[in-house]
Amino acid sequence: MVARYSRGVLYMDKAVGIVVAVLCMLVLVSMLPIGVYARQSELKVVEVVASNSDAFEKALRIAESRGKIVYVFPEIRGFATHLPAKIVDKLRSIPGVTVGEAVVVEALDEELPSNCYSHGTVLSWNLDIINIPTVHKKYNLDGSGVYIAILDTGLEPQWRSYFPEDRITSEFAAAFLGAMATAYQVTGEVVNRNAWEADTNGHGMHVTSTIIGFKVYNFYVVDGVAPGARVIPVKVISNAGWGFSTDVAAGIMYIANLFKAEKESGGNILPPQDVINPVVISMSLGGPSLSPLEKAAIDYAIEQGVFIVAAAGNYGDLGMAYPGAYEPVISVGAAGWVGEWSVPAWWRNADIPEDLYKQVYVTTFSSRSKDGQDLDVLAPGSWVVGPYTQYGAAHPPYWAQGVPGQYYYLGGTSMATPHVSGVLALLLQLDIMDGEINLTQSLAEDLLEKSAYEITWYSASVYDPLQGKTVEVSWSKNAIGSGLIQADKAVELFLSDFNN
Repeated sequence: MVARYSRGVLYMDKAVGIVVAVLCMLVLVSMLPIGVYARQSELKVVEVVASNSDAFEKALRIAESRGKIVYVFPEIRGFATHLPAKIVDKLRSIPGVTVGEAVVVEALDEELPSNCYSHGTVLSWNLDIINIPTVHKKYNLDGSGVYIAILDTGLEPQWRSYFPEDRITSEFAAAFLGAMATAYQVTGEVVNRNAWEADTNGHGMHVTSTIIGFKVYNFYVVDGVAPGARVIPVKVISNAGWGFSTDVAAGIMYIANLFKAEKESGGNILPPQDVINPVVISMSLGGPSLSPLEKAAIDYAIEQGVFIVAAAGNYGDLGMAYPGAYEPVISVGAAGWVGEWSVPAWWRNADIPEDLYKQVYVTTFSSRSKDGQDLDVLAPGSWVVGPYTQYGAAHPPYWAQGVPGQYYYLGGTSMATPHVSGVLALLLQLDIMDGEINLTQSLAEDLLEKSAYEITWYSASVYDPLQGKTVEVSWSKNAIGSGLIQADKAVELFLSDFNN
């Protein structure tokens, strides 16, 4: 007998009261960039580099006599100085000397800015707390060349209003609802193939938005963990929000065989051609037990080289959901930030401290591991904003003309899972730069666990907007796994381990 899924993780989200207020247009569009104005000083910070020693010495003498030296770097024949503007022209007249005003740079201390210079997008707290901006900007990684198969409810018909069309691989999208009473089987063909973009639930949309980002009407774009990755939507959960492990297994097998064909063809199935593109399966779903088909499908997919990430479940002390609890799977619990509601519009204007000590808490709903279950890492899964049309496809952005109900704060291990899938895509993009996939499922899990921020405290004071007051949240060791994922530390560890 197949295991019947409760209403995915989304059902549990609602049960614990985490699906909350609409992120209304007033909040989304009133946050205009704040200009920074400063009076120009008569003195300029100038950088000077010389092509020969004579020019260097001459320029340095002028700067010492007419201004203030900041730094001197004799090994590169350069220095920095404060100088009046009229003296700058004198330095420029010296043959062999290059002069330029200092460029303003930002410290990569994970202060949440109003936009991402790399992608021209808005950033949110959940990306900040796992250091996604650093990876995007410092390492120039965005998940390009990596495919993420999201096994979920699929996408709604108006998905193009939220996502770039080239990030969703429609040609490989599929739906498996063979175990549902309303589905039918076509021998040798994908079951209900077009149902992947006929969802009215919205869960798959929200999960997808965390990975590749999303448009807010036509005003701006909120960044994703891996905006360069390509998503393969695979519908295995019905529009009612529940399904069967049989269909989940079918979806896993479909992706496993797709990747097998990619390998056997030498990279001529998934674009770009002639490159074997890595594939990650992301599952924000779960049930009370692991069915035989699910287990066999997971083992097969991992054997083929597919990476699998799944939600730990929203059962709290009752234990983890499957397939997340299955040891070979990278399982993800949900964490939050104690400052989530500390400032207005916290989701994009907040500044998360660089030191995360006692800044992180484990949500009460996040499943704790019990005997025989394996919880690996935590990721942001509390108050994550994204497109979620609660009333289904009848209220897409364009047609609704500003009617609220299209952007929601959702919480659950459903929301945490795509953060890990996205970070894995960033690591895989780095991995394939030598033309080969060197990572394996176990190595990837090891990297994520060893680079996670260890949580050594077991309670936190968190403001609960539903109750309108600060509450004490507590947890035990079985709720933590290896800690909160840190994207930059995972990249650094990868570079260290694979370059030695």
